[in-house]
Amino acid sequence: MNSAELNSLLLKRFPVLKDAFEEETSWQEGIDTGAIVVFEDIFMPYIIYCVENNLKEQITKCFDFIEECVRAKDSFQKTVIEVSIIENIHSYDIANKLASFLREESLKSYNNNHQ
Repeated sequence: MNSAELNSLLLKRFPVLKDAFEEETSWQEGIDTGAIVVFEDIFMPYIIYCVENNLKEQITKCFDFIEECVRAKDSFQKTVIEVSIIENIHSYDIANKLASFLREESLKSYNNNHQ
């Protein structure tokens, strides 16, 4: 998987991010914009918004997607999620709340990065 494929997967799973994606990447490389940048600058703020507003269905969808990516056999997909999402959780005021939604493998990754 490459950035374009992972960005496309994100947009397929979260069509609500399409406008933010187009705005953020229009001056960059569009769909080929680095996935780490896209996930940090677009997906992470969406996750924060969902958690802060207690949007349970969307929170579940976000963290299921994170877990799916961490469990993926594709190392690029896993690395993007670990670097752009999991490793950055601690930098938010609601870090503990965010971490509480992580599933088995993503929680292991989080704990490995924060020991």
